[in-house]
Amino acid sequence: MKKLVCLFLIFATVLLSASCTAKTKEINETESVSDLLSQTEGDNTFDLSGNDQDLVSSGGYNLKTDRDNGEMRGIWISYGELSTAFKGNFKNEIAVMFDNIKGLGLNTVFVHARAFCDAFYPSKLFPWSAYITGTEGVSPGFDPLKIMVDEAKKRGLEIHAWLNPYRISYKTEDVSTLANSSYIKQYMTKKPSSTLAVAYDGGLYLNPANADAEKLIIDGVKEILDAYDVDGIHFDDYFYPTMDSSFDQSDYSAYVNGKSNPLPLADWRRENVNRMLKSVYTTVKGYGSDISFGVSPAGNNERNYNELYADTDAWVNGGYIDYIIPQIYFGYSYSPDRFSYGALVNQWAKYSGKTALYVGLGAYKIGAGADSEKADWESGGLLERQLTHSRSLKYDGFVVFSYGSLFSNDPLNTSEREKISQLIGAE
Repeated sequence: MKKLVCLFLIFATVLLSASCTAKTKEINETESVSDLLSQTEGDNTFDLSGNDQDLVSSGGYNLKTDRDNGEMRGIWISYGELSTAFKGNFKNEIAVMFDNIKGLGLNTVFVHARAFCDAFYPSKLFPWSAYITGTEGVSPGFDPLKIMVDEAKKRGLEIHAWLNPYRISYKTEDVSTLANSSYIKQYMTKKPSSTLAVAYDGGLYLNPANADAEKLIIDGVKEILDAYDVDGIHFDDYFYPTMDSSFDQSDYSAYVNGKSNPLPLADWRRENVNRMLKSVYTTVKGYGSDISFGVSPAGNNERNYNELYADTDAWVNGGYIDYIIPQIYFGYSYSPDRFSYGALVNQWAKYSGKTALYVGLGAYKIGAGADSEKADWESGGLLERQLTHSRSLKYDGFVVFSYGSLFSNDPLNTSEREKISQLIGAE
């Protein structure tokens, strides 16, 4: 869902001021990726040891108590909004944004650090994002992530590095068009028959079944945690890009070969995602129990499980995450009713008490909801109503998507923002 929203925000925010493994895949490519990575990073090993009980007992679920009032009050800042900030003095633009966030009474920012296997920081693995200068691989001459971390810390805001682990590009299927500094391009040039990167429907994706793709994701997380004082690592709702069996057919065939009772394709794909998340969690906790790792899956959990191969029950019950933020971007009148806010916020409440549970609220739909929910998003007070509802169900907080929409000066957006301010400011 965020694909279309973020593309919209690139245009919309220009109009705004900044103020407003156990390996499932049986191939042997890990040695080659380690060799290539060692040329630039030294030791790139990571620990996959530990059982589910260890993960649960060492988890940061009750990290929420570290906040002044125990409630997560967060906001996402997407690559589209960062792209707009780069058009001015980036540090000044971020300072204004963070002042606005702090002034509203929010306490946490989720900022894009990597949106497309690119980077908003100097990386040995990923090229500079095209959303900085307009050209992938071109340095802005400063470190945007460091600026964001520093500005957040000055204001007492938590800051989480938001990553999209699998997607490489929506614009090309040709790895050779990636920037020369892209590790993925270097790897695929060296091993062109590898399934590390898969072309699909006009885009490129890391293959969840590929052991070296998983290692690259882990090494990318380590690269951030080695260099930045972030409070957490955050993934959103992008996992498998398709249900098409051709996407990873050779990998699945290799997995099935010789097995008397292999997992069905769908279960195998879910296990690939589960294994990656468990590995990320273990890696994050290696840097400190106070650093959190969480995911914001789509609000429609049927789609998560059946189409994206995202098994949220496994994540929560297995202790692979510290928190979960379902993106419940629907009004109360949304049709069909089973995907309305009221139905979904109750459905996701089953995780309350099992992990930190925050509701994701869709400010980007203010004034622009679907026909069935149009009146909700034109009421000027839907987010306040939704937040009050989630609190009644013992949610541990909320995160709003996203900055450009919540701080728009449009009358409806202003009304929504002021009512949130009144609600949380009165406490």
